Parts: sequence; structure tokens; C-alpha cells
Amino acid sequence: TGEETAFDEWLGGATPVAEVTAPGDAGRRIKELQAKLDDREKDLRARDIELDGLHAELDAFRKTVNSELSTFKSGRFDPVKYIEDSATLNKNLQTEIAKRKELEEDIDHIKKGSIAVIKYVKAQQLKAGAAPEVKKRLAEESGARRQLEIQLQKNQEVTAALKAQVEKNLLGKPPELREMKQRELALVEKEAALKAKESEVQEAARRGVVERTAGAGDDLRQRLEEELREKEHDFLKKEDELKKRMILLEEDVNKYKIEEKLRAESAQLKGKPKGEVDAVFAKKEQDLQTKERSILLREAEIQRLKEELLSKEDEMKRLKEPLGYKEEELLRREEDLVYRERLLQAERQKVEHAKSLGGGTGELELKERLDMLKAEIGQKEEEVRAKEKYLKAKMEELRLREQGLIEEEIEAREEERQLEVKQEKVKTGTPRLDDLLLGGIPFGTNATAYGPAHVGKEVIVNAFMAEGLRKGVPILWVLTDKMPADVRDEMAFVLPGYEEYEKLGLVKYVDAYSKSMGADSNDPNTTYVNDLTDFAATSKAVDAIATEFKKKHSYYRLAFRSVSTLIAYLDPTTTFKFLQPFVGRRKRDKAVALYVIEKGMHEEKEIEMLSSMMDGTFEFKVEQLRSFMAVRGVCDVQSRAYIKYTHTRSAVSIGSFSLEMIK
Repeated sequence: TGEETAFDEWLGGATPVAEVTAPGDAGRRIKELQAKLDDREKDLRARDIELDGLHAELDAFRKTVNSELSTFKSGRFDPVKYIEDSATLNKNLQTEIAKRKELEEDIDHIKKGSIAVIKYVKAQQLKAGAAPEVKKRLAEESGARRQLEIQLQKNQEVTAALKAQVEKNLLGKPPELREMKQRELALVEKEAALKAKESEVQEAARRGVVERTAGAGDDLRQRLEEELREKEHDFLKKEDELKKRMILLEEDVNKYKIEEKLRAESAQLKGKPKGEVDAVFAKKEQDLQTKERSILLREAEIQRLKEELLSKEDEMKRLKEPLGYKEEELLRREEDLVYRERLLQAERQKVEHAKSLGGGTGELELKERLDMLKAEIGQKEEEVRAKEKYLKAKMEELRLREQGLIEEEIEAREEERQLEVKQEKVKTGTPRLDDLLLGGIPFGTNATAYGPAHVGKEVIVNAFMAEGLRKGVPILWVLTDKMPADVRDEMAFVLPGYEEYEKLGLVKYVDAYSKSMGADSNDPNTTYVNDLTDFAATSKAVDAIATEFKKKHSYYRLAFRSVSTLIAYLDPTTTFKFLQPFVGRRKRDKAVALYVIEKGMHEEKEIEMLSSMMDGTFEFKVEQLRSFMAVRGVCDVQSRAYIKYTHTRSAVSIGSFSLEMIK
């Protein structure tokens, strides 16, 4: 009969059972099927939770619709925002419809399964002998179903009448309000239908729990498991499709937003003259292209430099790690050699002692052992020499890599150097001093660093020269009281890798001190002057180097250390005659030069004569064990008062000063 085959048809169209099962077999199958129905009940509960989530979404959507309606009534209605929100709501609605469709399909499937199970159980019970209470319950269920059908028909008639009345009332409303109300009513109807479906599912589940009395064998269990696996696979597939569709819908919404924005701008420009519209568009397009190009170039350059810097740092670390390991190994080898040499000396002493006593039976053994130790020491010495050669090669490799990093840093700071040329002001290498000088020292400035010994004025000069090297600006040292090696030792604290800049040709020396002291030096970057008082040779050497610098660079930096030595060897008048044209040529070259003068070695009149040739002075003094400095001339500054500072061999730290904008 239909009741016997309904359960098999619900499971997938299986052929009906040919034989009638016995009452005992029916009871066993009922128990097995009861376990399967428990699993179905769990699935139904999960669906109930999902339905609750959909209800919450519908409530939120209803609140949004009411809010938009009140906004429209108050006159604050924004069409563009409404279009965007409508697109978003449409996307949510489509998603909800798809989910609801899936739920309805699952509900229908479960409903059909529940009915099939009930019919199957009834058929089995009738064959085994139906109980009177079962017949009574069937009669009650049939009566209740008829009453529910009558009540459903009445509710449908009342709903149709109310719907007609609502549509009639909406005809007198504005089109926008009418459309909003219709959408709200449609949502209410769908919500009611969803609640009805939910009630049917709960009722079917309840009836399934009450009437769980069917059973099936191993074939039934296998079919149920296969169907559940297929359902799970279909559910996952539909979920993936919904995710893809959501991504596509979000892209469409973003595209519609852009189009709507363009339409709004077009509406604003509508009615204006064509020339004005074209000018607006051209200006916007040019601004956008310029900004975009500038931002992209900066970001690309910054990212490239960061990546290169990180890679270089990592590579340096990788190279230094084996180098440190090799150095430690070399130290251990040296210690081992020292220990073996001590052993060898002890053995020699023993042999000599044995010879002095006339020899012994162990003399030959000692000689052989001595020869073995000599051979081993020779081998170790060869290994040490090989290790030293390897370390020298690695040091040279590290030097080349460091030189490459310096060249990259110079290229990276090319923009800062161009900015200095454009503003015609150079940075001093001391940020607080740059703030005090309102950005730096102007081009063509000749200034003195005047103060007592060991107060940090040389550190200011060294930082000034190091700042130029970092930007690829050449520097020139004129030395009258130091050798180039002394300058290198000082600059090592201010600028690590200073010697690499020398190899790039950015550092030159005019040394009037070494030869006069009898030193036998031969530095490729140094021009030597035989006599400290030979001003013509000094001036000629400086002019030659300056001419070479000017061929490739916009300007250069010069440090004169020190003027006090010249005045000490000669009379002040001769020194002034030398400095006057020297300073003029530096100003002509737009070079920035600092001249060191030691306080306490000259009379006040001589200092005033020197100051008259210069553009300004950085004056240093010490009071109560505290150091102060002040700027005289040079350019516009924030303050002319003495400012407290501290210094180390690598930097000068200037304290606070009042922002007075003093000229």
C-alpha cells in the first residue's frame, strides 16, 4: 500500500519491502528508527536557532525601515544615501530569501519524512495488530486537523479583507510613502509565513517524538547516513555559493556608490557654462594625478629603501656572525699555541738538563718528542696564518659592503641636499643648533668657533663636517695643529665609517703641520705644505681642491684648525693679510667654513680684527663648571643669549632657549 512504501519513497525511491515482518522484528526496527529520529530532532533544534537569528535580522530591518520613513516625513530625506541603503537592503534581502528557501526545502523534506515514518509505522502496527488506543489517537488527530483547516480558511479570509483595506488606504499616500509601506507589509507577510513554517516544523518534531515507533534494518541505517552526508555536502556547497555571491554583491554596491557620487557631482555642475565645467574637471584631474603620482613615488621609494636597508642589515649580521666565531676560534688557537710553547720550553729545559748530567736512557725519546712538538707548532702556525688571511678577506668584504651602504645613504638623502641648495642653508649636524639658527647656516658663511680649550667647540665643527658627508657634500680640512690621523680618530666617534667617505673622494686635507714636525707621511687624500708659514702654498692647495669640488658639487664645507697656530707663529698683521683673500674666495664659492680660535692666546684687539672679516662667531665659555654658548652674527637666530649645553666626544646637547626671533 501507499503507507507501506511512503517511507522508502522519502528515503530515495527504494523498492517496497516484499515480506511482512513479524511483530518482534517490527519492535526492533522501531527502536533503531527511534535513534535516527533523535538525530533528526537535533537538526531541527539547530534550524530553530537559525530561525531565531533570521527573526532578529528581520526586526533590525523593520527598525531601519521605520527610521527611514520618519526621516522622509521630517524632510531630512537624502536620495543618495537612500539609494545606497536600498542597495544594501536588497543584498540582505536576497541573502535572506535564499536562506529561507533552503529552510523551506528542508522543512518540506522533514515534513514528508515525518509523514512517511508515521504511515510506515501505522502499516506495521496494522499488520501486527493495531492497539485500540492508537486508533483512538488517530481519530483525535483527524478531527483536530479538520478544525485547523477550517480555522486556517477563516484566517485567510480575514487576512485578504485586511490586505484589501490597507491597499485602499495606501492609494491616497505619496508614491514614496506608499512604496515604503508596501515593502513593510511584504516583510510582515514573509515573517508570518516563516513563523507558520516554524510552527509546522515544531509540530512535526513533537509528533515525531510522540509517535516514534518505526524501525528499519541495516539497509535503512545506511540509507539515512548516506542521505545525511549528501545533505551536509549540499549545505556546504550552497554556503560557498552564498559567500561568493555576497562578495560579488559587495563589489556591485561599491560600484553603484561610485556611480551615484559621480551622478551627484554631475548634477551640481549641470547648468553651468561649459568652460567652467571643463576647468573644474581639468583642475581636479590634474590635482589627483599629481597627488597620486607623488604619493606612489614616495611610497615606492621609501619601501624600496627600507627593504634594501633591512636586507643589507641582515646580510651584515650574517657576515659578522661567522667572523666573530672565527675570531674566537683564533683566540683559542693562540692560547693553545702559547700553552704548547710553554710545554716545549719545559721539554727543552729537561733535555738540556739531561745533557749537562751526561745524558740518559730517555734522551732520544725526548729528542723525538721535541721534533714532533716542533712539527705540530709549525702546522698550527700555518693554520693561524691561513685564518688571518681569511679574516683579512672577510674584513675587506665587510668594508666593501659598508661602502655600498654609505653610497645608498647618500642617494637616499639626495632630496635633503637639494633642499639645502634650494633654501641656501646648510644643517650643522646638531638639531638644536639648527633650530636656534632658524634652519641652519647660510651659503657663503665664514664663521669662527671661539672659546677655551676642551669645551666642545671641536665637536661642533666635527658634527658640521659629518653632516655634509652624510648627504654626499665634500669637505676640506686645513690643518695647522693636527695630523690627518688625529682628525680620523676624532671623526670615528661622530661618524662611523668615516674612512669609507675618504675612499669615495669626499674628504681632502691640506696639512701644514706634519712636515713642519718632521713626520714622514704619505696620505693619498692629503696635500702637504712643507712650511707652516708658507701661506701661498696653503692658499694654492686649498684653491686647487675647491676648484675640483666645484666641478661636481654645488658647494663644499671647510674647517680651519686652527687660526690660533698661525697667529702664534707669525705676527697678526701677516695672518690677517692671508685670511682676508682666503675668506673672500670661500664666500665666492658659496662654501660654508668654520675657523677654530683658542681663547686666551690672543689679545682682544686681535679677536676684534678677526671678527670683522667673518660673518659671525659661535662663542663658548665656562662659568662655575658649566658650559655656555652664544651666536654672534651669522644669520637671524631665535636668541642671542648664552645657552647652556653639554658635550661628549660624539655630540653636543644644547639646552632650552627663549623663542625671541632676534635678528
